[in-house]
Parts: sequence; structure tokens; C-alpha cells
Amino acid sequence: MKKIFHLQPVFLLALLVTVGNGCKKGEAPSGAYNPATAAQNAPIVSAEKTSFNEVTSQLDPGGNFYMYLGTAQWLENLSGKTERWRQTFESMPALKPEQEADINKAFDTLSRVIKDSGIEDVTGVGLSSIEIEPGLYRNKAVLHHYSGKGAGFLWQLGGSQAHPLSGLNLLPDDTAFAVFSDANVPLLWSVLQKEVNASNIPKAREWLQKIPDEFQKRTEVNWDQFLKSLGGEFGLVLTLDPSNNVPVPVPRAAGLQIPAPALMVVLKVNDDTIFNRIDVELKKNPRVVAVDNSGFKMRTMPVPLPLPIQLRPSAASSGGYLFIASSDSLIEDALAVKGGQKPGLTATAEFKHLSRGIPTEGNQFGFVSRRFGETVLRVQKQIMAAGGQNQPARAQWLQSLFQSRPAFAYSVSVNGPEGLVTTGNSSQSYAAVALMPGVAVGGLLAAIAVPNFVKAREAAQRNACINNLRMIDGAKNEWALENRKTTGAVPTREDLLPYLSGRRWPVCPSGGTYTMNPIGQPPACSVPGHKLPSQ
Repeated sequence: MKKIFHLQPVFLLALLVTVGNGCKKGEAPSGAYNPATAAQNAPIVSAEKTSFNEVTSQLDPGGNFYMYLGTAQWLENLSGKTERWRQTFESMPALKPEQEADINKAFDTLSRVIKDSGIEDVTGVGLSSIEIEPGLYRNKAVLHHYSGKGAGFLWQLGGSQAHPLSGLNLLPDDTAFAVFSDANVPLLWSVLQKEVNASNIPKAREWLQKIPDEFQKRTEVNWDQFLKSLGGEFGLVLTLDPSNNVPVPVPRAAGLQIPAPALMVVLKVNDDTIFNRIDVELKKNPRVVAVDNSGFKMRTMPVPLPLPIQLRPSAASSGGYLFIASSDSLIEDALAVKGGQKPGLTATAEFKHLSRGIPTEGNQFGFVSRRFGETVLRVQKQIMAAGGQNQPARAQWLQSLFQSRPAFAYSVSVNGPEGLVTTGNSSQSYAAVALMPGVAVGGLLAAIAVPNFVKAREAAQRNACINNLRMIDGAKNEWALENRKTTGAVPTREDLLPYLSGRRWPVCPSGGTYTMNPIGQPPACSVPGHKLPSQ
């Protein structure tokens, strides 16, 4: 009871403070429900249906970049909206009947392609970027369509269903750059056939009909057989050997070296149609090295030249893949990784770090190693420095337009039931990537414009200085004539001022100093190239 008694004054004091500082007459309590305020703060519900919730549910909020763009208002019934464009063209004056017929054919084709492509199904685009650790960003991109849509050919050309990323199992541990993607080439050909034949445009039909014949004439491979042989996936791989640096033949950048590169193209195939055709051509050369093992065939063309890199163009067929590479060793490494005899890229610490939280199945993936980014950055800096040896300030300014730290990334794209979602970890945020096109264009224009501007400015300054030298030379001649000075006499600046315009001594715009020289010799400027034509 004693403890309760001591708490009573505190409770009463708190109650008095609450009442004393409470609401005045006619005011609602501060914590009470206020209908007017609630109405103002209530979320606004869109009057039109949007994919905001569907898109943003797949993005990461709280980062440095977040964007949603609803496209349904623009793209819905786009094929029907082309009718207004048709009417605009048909209303052109002095339109001949055959021209009007061609316009109608073109717009009929455009409307049909738009409808068949599935672009009208795109309801929204979303982007987000959040730093998941210092210097590493989780980037996401969403191209959305509602469930049950996305049957157009644009949604199918890059693969219709996600699958294990088997291309990763072909990448050696020194892979610096790789991209693998589904590609439905037979579907693309069938779409072309359908749309061109339906267009009723004779020239387009003639062009399309020539493709199979021209292809067979140039390659001696039947076009239909070629399409059937493709397995629907392709890849490009670049390796950099850190144990072997090779010189790069760049003008004015002597001593520039990079890790030895090797390149490989990978095609998933259904049969050996393409390899067999390559085999026929390569076997015409007696130097070709042939390897024929169970489930593995390879042809290698040694290049008898003293090159800093290993160049042994090779083609191989194994396990449903066609390999075309700059060396046979790269193909052997890829197959050793696939067979488990060698650790590949996926076993490296860098890949394990970059692939955290990234889907393990998809339709496309891309990888850029830190080593590749560092190599590109080093080459870029050295070339710029070499090009700006005479003007280091300009070279430094140009370098500031480009990134100053190496780029590296790994991303996977998944074509799912509600559109395409790309997820990646990268050293670059979408906040920076969004500005890249502008920076790149600005840098390109600067690289073109700045040297020309500098040259123009230098020419203008040189011409202005030459005009000053002419004025000084004329003043010398007048001074010598009036004062009866002969060859060898040297005037002072004060002697010549009365003979100069405005009685002012001219100044070289490039900061040079003038020397009068004796009569009989032209005046001179200390800046190289600033001299009278007679000098």
C-alpha cells in the first residue's frame, strides 16, 4: 500500500497535465479520428486499371533508384490506333491510286505485325536498384504482361520457359565475359514468312524467297536443314589469361599489355549439320588437325605465325553443342569443366559472390568479371593519356566523363507467366546506368568536338598573333622611314607606340612575348608557329 500511495501524486499530476494541455472547446483530441484529415491522407485509387502492384511487387524498394511506367494507355489496341496514321497519309494531296494502294498495304502489315508481336500485351515497365553491400547493387528490371497474355512472337523469340542455365557449366575459371541466350531462329523465320506473304507486297516476297537459295549457294547447306539443326541457344565467351600478358598494338600507347584473350562461340544444336559443313572446308587444308573420339569431334587449323597469343582456330561438336573458338585449348577447357575434370567459373569466389540471390534458372544470363572491367579501364585510361600527351588537361577532362572504377556484374533474365524479369548484382547501379546513354553520347561528342574546338581556337589565336606581328613590322618601317634609320637599328616599344593603332601595344592571345628585332628583320613571337609568312 505504501508503494501505491507514493505513485498516486505522480498519476494525478500526469492526469492534470493531460487535461490542462488538452483540446480547447470545439477541437478534436490530438489522437482522435479527424474525418477531414483522414480524407486528405487517404490513398488515391487509380480510375484506370494499371499493373503498378504487379510490377512493383517484384522490385526492391528503399534503394537509390525506383521506377514504374505504365504502358497500357499507350500500347493497348496499338494496332487499331495506326488507323489514324493511315488516314493522315491517305489525306496527302496529289496521291496517285497506286501510291494509296501501297500505303494501305504497308499499314495493314504494320497493324498485323503489332498485333501478332504481343507488344500490345506490355502493361508496364519497372526498374529498381538497391545497394546490398558497399559497392554492390541488386538491379531488377520488369517487362510485365498479365497472366494468360504474352503469346505474341516477341515473348517467344528469347525463350518461352525458364530452364537450368546449362551454359554456366561450359565456362572456364578464367572467363572474363560471357553471355548466353535462348534464340528461336525457326520461329523468327516462320514469322517473317507469315508477315511478308500476308503483306501482298511483291518485292518483299521476292526478297524472302531468295534467302534460302542464297544461303544454300554460299554455304552449300540446305536452309530448312540448317534451321532444324539449331537447338535454340547461343553463347559468347571471352577468357583472359592472367598468367600471360600480351602487348596491345595501340598507336602512341607503347607498353600497353593485357591478359591474353581467347574467344569462343557456342551453339546448341540438334545434329552435326553445321559441323559437317565446316569439316568439309577445313579438311581441304593438309595442316588441319582432326580429332575423332566417341561423342567428340574437333578440327583445328594451326596458324604458323609468331603471334603473342595462341591462335589455333577450331570447331568442335560434343554433347549437343557446336563450339567455334580461337584455340582448341579453350574448347578442351570448356568440355573439361562440363565433365567435372576442371573447376569452372561457378567454383570461383567471384562468381559465388556475384550470383547470391540470383535465379538459378532462366532464359538468358550475362557475366562480366572484375578482371574484364579492370582491363577495359586500364586500356581506356592509357589510350586517353597517350592521345592527350600534349594537352594533359584535356585528357584528364575526357577521362572524367567515363567511369573511374571497374565494372563487373552477373544477371539472369526469366521469361515467366507475367512477363520478363531480369535480376542482377553489379558494381553499377541503375541510377548510373540510366545516365550512361547521355554520358556516352556526351563523351563521344566531346571526344569529337573538343579536339576540333581546340584546333579552331589555336588557329584563331595564331592568326590574331600574325596580324599583330604585321602591325609591329609596319610600325617599324614607318619609324625607320621618318627617323631615317637604316638596317640594323633597333627601335624600342615607346618608339613604335605612335605608329600603332590606338597607341596600344598588341598582346599575343596565346600569352607569347614579342621581340622587335632590328630593322630588316621581322618581329618574332615566343610561341612556336606564330610567325610571319616570310620567316
